[in-house]
Amino acid sequence: MSKKSPKKQPWSQSIKAPLIFSFVLGAVAAFVGMISGTGGSQNDLRLDIGLVCFGVAFIVSLLVISVLTMASKENDPSLGSGSGVNRSSDNPDQD
Repeated sequence: MSKKSPKKQPWSQSIKAPLIFSFVLGAVAAFVGMISGTGGSQNDLRLDIGLVCFGVAFIVSLLVISVLTMASKENDPSLGSGSGVNRSSDNPDQD
């Protein structure tokens, strides 16, 4: 028996790129949230607001990326071949 090595997924279907992108987006949102949540230069940085902004941006960006990835998958080529009901809309009266 031969062992089949698992095929490596291409970069477009890998999980690394969306995670890295979401992490960077979350880090930017955390930085902006910490700075804007201080209320002035005399106050301390608000780490709690930064963490909340990071979490929200990370999760929302991952959800948007996953929905866009599912919407862009192409159909199986076998779905467009063969005969079926209403295959030709040019001549609906002919069999």
